[in-house]
Amino acid sequence: MVEDNPFPFCLNKTKTLKESMICEQHKMHKAMTDNALGFILFYVFTILFVAFLFQLTKKNFNNRKKK
Repeated sequence: MVEDNPFPFCLNKTKTLKESMICEQHKMHKAMTDNALGFILFYVFTILFVAFLFQLTKKNFNNRKKK
């Protein structure tokens, strides 16, 4: 169990806010290192979203008002 959770205070039922944040960060880090597919999908989605926003900034919307 020590390898699974290096922080002994995570096993306590009541934790301080700082301890709770550390435990949650450790869980998230472990999930990302065990299965990176979620992180890769998030990364690809973020790149596509930023590219879409960039395309919108380059579009000329003044032509539509004239027609």
